[in-house]
Amino acid sequence: MKKILLSFLTLTLLASCNGRQVKITVTNPTGIARLNETVEIPYDALRQSVGEPPYVATDGEGNEIPSQLIYEGMATPQKLLFQATVQPDTSVVYYVSKGTPAEYVNNTHGRFAPERYDDYIWENDRIAFRIYGAALIEKDGPSNGIDAIVKRTSAMVLDKMYHDYFEKKLSYHVDHGEGVDCYNVKRSLGAGAMAPYVDGALWLGQNYIAYKTLDNGPIRTSFSLTYDTLVVNGLPTLETRLFSLDAGSQFNKITTVFENYPDGWPVAAGIVLKKDGLPAEAQNVDPNHEPVLAPEKGYVAYSEQGDKAKPQYDNGIVYTAAVFPFPLPEAKVAERHVLAITGYTPGGVTYYAGAGWSKWGFDTPESWHNYVNIFAQKVQHPLLVKIE
Repeated sequence: MKKILLSFLTLTLLASCNGRQVKITVTNPTGIARLNETVEIPYDALRQSVGEPPYVATDGEGNEIPSQLIYEGMATPQKLLFQATVQPDTSVVYYVSKGTPAEYVNNTHGRFAPERYDDYIWENDRIAFRIYGAALIEKDGPSNGIDAIVKRTSAMVLDKMYHDYFEKKLSYHVDHGEGVDCYNVKRSLGAGAMAPYVDGALWLGQNYIAYKTLDNGPIRTSFSLTYDTLVVNGLPTLETRLFSLDAGSQFNKITTVFENYPDGWPVAAGIVLKKDGLPAEAQNVDPNHEPVLAPEKGYVAYSEQGDKAKPQYDNGIVYTAAVFPFPLPEAKVAERHVLAITGYTPGGVTYYAGAGWSKWGFDTPESWHNYVNIFAQKVQHPLLVKIE
C-alpha cells in the first residue's frame, strides 16, 4: 500500500513539474469591485510546480490573458504578473501553465531620455510622468520632484511627444490631441515625491545621478533612481527611489530609501501648491485649489488648473494625490506643499503617488477624490492570492 501511494505521489509531482498548470485563486476581501488589478505570483512557486518559463496565464474559462515575467533588475525572473477582475467579497480562479504567450499590447513603458537633459520618462495607458536628471541643473536649477504629464489616449505617447518637440518644434506644453505637460514642478516635490521633514522643514535633494531600468512590459514598467548625498540637519544620507507603474492605474508605487536616516524620523510625501501663485480672489473662490487632507484614510489630494503655454489654450485641471497603505500620523499644508507625514521605517517607505486629468476620466474634483478614496482602500486591503 505504501509503495502504491509513493508511486501515485511521484506521478503527481512529475505531472506538475512537466508544466501542466497551477491554479491561482484570487479573493477580494472588500466590498469594492477590483477591476484589472495586478496579481503577483512568485517565480519560484511557478518553477517548482510548472517548470521553467515561458508561461501562459488563462482565466477560468481557458482564455489567455496578458501576463508578464518581471526581473526587478535581477538576472532571473522574480514574479509573474497578470491582472484579475474580482467582484466584491468573491473569489475568481485563474491558471498558469507552461507555454508560449501571445504578443500583448504594451500598456507601460519607461526609458532614460538623454535628448532632454537626462530626463527619465515613463507612462502607462492612463497617465505619464517624468523626473529630472543632473544635466538639467545648470539650465533650470535643482529639482527632484515628480512631473505629471496628463494624457487622453491609451497609446504610449512620450516618445512621440519628445520626437515632435525636437524634430518638428511642436511643444508638449500644448495639447495636440493626445495629452500635455501642463504641470509645474520647479524647486518642489511636484506630484508626490518624498523628502525628510525635520524641524518643520522639507529637506529637498538634488536631481538624480544614476538610473536603472528594471522592467518594461505589457503590465508593468519599473526603474530605480539614485541621488547624491543629502545632508539633513547635519546628518548625511543617500536617497534611492524605486518606481513601478502598472497598466490601468493612475498611481505609481514608490519605495523611498534614505540610508543612514534614523528610524522614526519624519518624512513627507508632498504635492506642490500652485495656490501661492494665484490671485487672492482665486484662492478664495476656486474649489479646484482646495487640498484634501484625509490622514485617517491614508491620503492627501490636490487639484490645480493646468498651466497654459498660451492664453488661448485650456489645459483643464490636473489632479494629484499621495496614498499610503496605512493611516497617517499627520497631514497638513506647509512649506508650499500638501504634506502626508509619517515616520521613517527600516528599508524605506512604500507609498503611492499619481495624477489624473479633467479632460480624460475625471470630470470633477469629486470624481478624482472618489477614485483616490477607493484606491486607498484597495492598497490597504490587497487581493488575497492562493496558489495550488
